Amino acid sequence: MKSFLKLISIVFLLTSSSAHSQCIGWNPLQTIDSTFSNPAFGIATSPEIDKLNRPFVYLATVAGGLKIYNTNASGQPLLSATIPTSALGNLDVINLYQDSIWLYACLGNIWDTLEMAGLAIININNPAIPVVEDYYVHTGLPGGSGAVSVHGNYAYLAGNQNGLIILDISDKSNIVFKSSLLLSNVFPHSPVGLSSMYNARGIALKDSLAFICYDKGGLRIINISNVNAPVQINQYCYAPLINKATAYNNIVIHDNLAYVALDYYGVEILNISNPTSLVQVGWWHPSSWADTTNNYLVWSQSLGHANEIYFDTTCSKIYIAAGKSDAVSIDVSNPTTPITCETFGSPADDYGTWGLDYFNNNMAIAYIWSPAFPPYSNYTGLKVLQTSCSLTGVAENSTVEDLSIFPNPASDVVYINSKHQILESCLIYSADGRALRSIDTNVFSISDLPQGIYVVAIKTKQSFVFKKLVKQ
Repeated sequence: MKSFLKLISIVFLLTSSSAHSQCIGWNPLQTIDSTFSNPAFGIATSPEIDKLNRPFVYLATVAGGLKIYNTNASGQPLLSATIPTSALGNLDVINLYQDSIWLYACLGNIWDTLEMAGLAIININNPAIPVVEDYYVHTGLPGGSGAVSVHGNYAYLAGNQNGLIILDISDKSNIVFKSSLLLSNVFPHSPVGLSSMYNARGIALKDSLAFICYDKGGLRIINISNVNAPVQINQYCYAPLINKATAYNNIVIHDNLAYVALDYYGVEILNISNPTSLVQVGWWHPSSWADTTNNYLVWSQSLGHANEIYFDTTCSKIYIAAGKSDAVSIDVSNPTTPITCETFGSPADDYGTWGLDYFNNNMAIAYIWSPAFPPYSNYTGLKVLQTSCSLTGVAENSTVEDLSIFPNPASDVVYINSKHQILESCLIYSADGRALRSIDTNVFSISDLPQGIYVVAIKTKQSFVFKKLVKQ
């Protein structure tokens, strides 16, 4: 019963409209693993927590290559394997993306305009013995690559000055170039300025569209339905940033909302339901961060710089790597009024983050070594934090009597009685909070589940409730 009470304290947020505030009684983020190293052995930029629930974290360390840490030991990650840049076309490792047993590494230093953009595919079936299946080096403009997203047989690479690069990855041992799309620099500023400041840095996919953070060039929306001929259909920049220092760094999408990291200016929340006409619904900008400016001495000294970003569907929070402000958790249950929930670290110290990842209530943050440029960090390394994703005192929702499940207890077939309401989605969770199954009908079987207590989260257009279910 205690485990169930703990479970139902978690608010299962399937859409932002049904969310609850997470900023009541939150606990500070706690460090559970930490390792720092000499920058001569690699500068940490982007972490990736293993998505197969294995005790490993993958870390992009620029010239230090890819490093794999075993986090099984309490408090001190152990270096388990390293893939040097010599095995990756002599290109630096900048960013990472995991899909099952495949780890995709973005290659090419984004601060070194002499390095080309590239992508490597690494088999991590055994994380302690990673195998480079293949790597690809783009023959276009130099400038490295910033991020990658994968869907089906294709990888979509944010290739800095090269814009969007689409690669066929159906054969993991043979990456094949499909197409690329150079993005125009004639937006949103006048005059345009240095072309090297227009870089495809972040990318997120939704349906047949790629949303690309184009650094000084704002946000670009690309139709990728034809992988051989991608076409830009829209471009966007927050009005106060036009003709000011601008850096659209990163993006994450949930439902019809995009959360965009705007460097020193915080996070913008956009309604993208109509991709040809984006609408801002909210933005997050701490008063201690710099305001819009063209003065380098002002924005570079901002107490925060938003970069990598993650959306937590369970608690309707976003987590951001925030430069001198290390890491920030923001409640976006009401996207029109995002609220700072938790913070980690202090702007007053010599630590600054660049990258971030999140999985299973753990957040990994990468500290970049950058003493001469923002975020002015004199340490490099990795921390893994335990997040706070629950509310105390939340009881099972019984106010909506139209929604119920029967029989209960049950041994096989279970029915959802939604009466006049139309079922949108249903999720079954174990007593320890693991999502087990997604259901889209009013009738389902639990015959294959062990005996015990479960939680069923039911969502209709009118209601969102969660119910205890006993398997006997």
